[in-house]
Amino acid sequence: MTDILQNDRVRATIDPSRGARLTSLVIDGLEVLAHAEDPTVDPAIADGCFPMVPWAGRVRGGRLATPAGVRQLPLADDGNALHGLGHVEAWESAGDGVYRLRIGEPWPTSGTAQLSYRLLDDGLRVELSWDDGTTSPCSIGLHPWFARTLTTGGPVVLSFDPEQMVERGTDGLPTGRLVRPEPEPWDDCFRVAGSPVLTWPGAIQLTLTSDSPWWVVYSEPESTICVEPQTVPPDAFDHNGLQPAGEWPHDIWFELRAAGATAS
Repeated sequence: MTDILQNDRVRATIDPSRGARLTSLVIDGLEVLAHAEDPTVDPAIADGCFPMVPWAGRVRGGRLATPAGVRQLPLADDGNALHGLGHVEAWESAGDGVYRLRIGEPWPTSGTAQLSYRLLDDGLRVELSWDDGTTSPCSIGLHPWFARTLTTGGPVVLSFDPEQMVERGTDGLPTGRLVRPEPEPWDDCFRVAGSPVLTWPGAIQLTLTSDSPWWVVYSEPESTICVEPQTVPPDAFDHNGLQPAGEWPHDIWFELRAAGATAS
């Protein structure tokens, strides 16, 4: 059973049984989320907007170094750990758009993830947190699949201001270096100044805002585009240069706000 939050402009559908993910987001009558058409994409990560907790993106070989030794995390088909543990579990509803999930093994600590949705007049605010009672490293984020074309208007255009890009090696994983941004197509993480904007000409403009400067952009698919806020880059656990200067963030917020109709 899904839960629905709605007001005059926004209708958000959440499925607690599938990671409490946002399965639909309709703004001004337009569905902006989508489903990956590539049949090789794991169905567990192929649609809507889902939480990534207690790690976001890939962890090389699923091997997480801790003071007590190396922990082995579950592996995806590519041989790496992918997108955490929360997106495949059923979350408990705490009412008012709030959901919680206890997570433990194989993660080295045990804690509670909380995901909340709050309607805005012109969009939606999503908040994700991880509380294990420690300041241990973690990485969390949100993974939305946006449609490239809506039922009206032109194909989506992404506008954003990347300051740096996380270099990827031949295996597709971060090397630990930050480099000058390269042209798309992307399956890359960027440090971004300001808020990314998605514009479907003649239809709607969506401004994406987060309290983290790190965004993963996946623009390779023909029918979808992913613009994902994360607290730190993928695989930051293994690279000092990608880690925060102070404590690792244990929460993130993400707002999706719509302007009015755009010019054709």
